[in-house]
Amino acid sequence: MTIHDSNVREKLLQLGSQKRYNFTAEYARCGYKVTYRRGLDRDKLASTIMFKNVKINNNLVTDHLWFNYTKGFAELGKLIVGDVISFNARVASYEKLGHKIDYKLERPTKVKLVPHKNGKDALPIPNYPWYVEKYKKFLDQRSSNTV
Repeated sequence: MTIHDSNVREKLLQLGSQKRYNFTAEYARCGYKVTYRRGLDRDKLASTIMFKNVKINNNLVTDHLWFNYTKGFAELGKLIVGDVISFNARVASYEKLGHKIDYKLERPTKVKLVPHKNGKDALPIPNYPWYVEKYKKFLDQRSSNTV
């Protein structure tokens, strides 16, 4: 096995695999992968989930990562592209096709949806007095134009 510099997620490599870290990431999409099982008649499809802009303490560690779609992710409910989640995970290495070493995050725990700081999901509070006054003026103009 060799390390191919262009494919290594250097910042993940620097973290090491000895401890769990807290990450944040943006939901990008779901997908499937084929799992190869020896002794089975057919290969099986497994659900996956992709995140982009994976960070620790607001510092980017990789542009994207794929995970198995685990119970922790499923319990978040329907995600919208760009939703930010936080989770704990450990860095691990794996062999890619072509015998190249790359790095991933594995065994995500404490998976949570991060609330939007700008209140993006909240409905704006209507300015009722302003709206009522504007509507009254509209009705007054309308009634004066019809006479």
